[in-house]
Amino acid sequence: MDYNEREARRRQEDRDLNRALIWVGAAIVLEFLLVLVNKYYINYRTTTESINMAVAFNAALHGLRWISLAAFVVCLVWSAVRLSKAGKATLPLALTAGSAALLLCAHITLAFQDAGVRMLFWLVPAWAALALVFYLYQREFFLAALGGGLGVLGLWFVRHAGVFSVYTIAAVAAIVLLAAAMVWMRAHQGRLIVKEGVKRVLPPEASYVLMLVSCVVSLAAIAAAGALGGAVSYYLLFAMVAWLFALLVYYTVKMM
Repeated sequence: MDYNEREARRRQEDRDLNRALIWVGAAIVLEFLLVLVNKYYINYRTTTESINMAVAFNAALHGLRWISLAAFVVCLVWSAVRLSKAGKATLPLALTAGSAALLLCAHITLAFQDAGVRMLFWLVPAWAALALVFYLYQREFFLAALGGGLGVLGLWFVRHAGVFSVYTIAAVAAIVLLAAAMVWMRAHQGRLIVKEGVKRVLPPEASYVLMLVSCVVSLAAIAAAGALGGAVSYYLLFAMVAWLFALLVYYTVKMM
């Protein structure tokens, strides 16, 4: 590797690190907002001022849900248009992910109240960790961790909403869609969109075994929680976290 190649690689690594830190910073801000929601909306006091504040937070959350939904749809269409023209879609994809995060936070808070906010206190740092994995680790680890993370989310929905709730079904559909995307990329040398000028998501030599196994493990855990009852989902959550930790150890060692 000559000097120019080393410099180009160093600049790319610096850009990736800066982007990851932006996501971490956004997660810190969102975590702070959740603290405010928890204090003034979930655990408000029975005084006139506190009740008025809770009503204002409720209206703000309803507004944020609709605004973030509209932003998500617009950014998703923008991303599809840019990718169809083989253009760079970094910004629209980032905005799509950000608006989806805001939509999920607002909706879960409104739908599940105290339990939802407690879950989001863990979910937001998990998003920041996924951003670090995306930019600093192998894409294989990111997709495997995403499959496992969706499994954890699905188990939480089984416990708090039921196995046949729209939330659990959406989590299962997301895992199946992710697995289908992996199978597609395996058949097309790591390309999600087979079009000239569009970058590969994964390198041609990528291994898809652990990524697909992660999706299968998540689906099996959700099915077991649904069949054996909600109490089992509590213990399966720890099993899925252990699986994610095992993936972290494996891919960390693989990088060395």
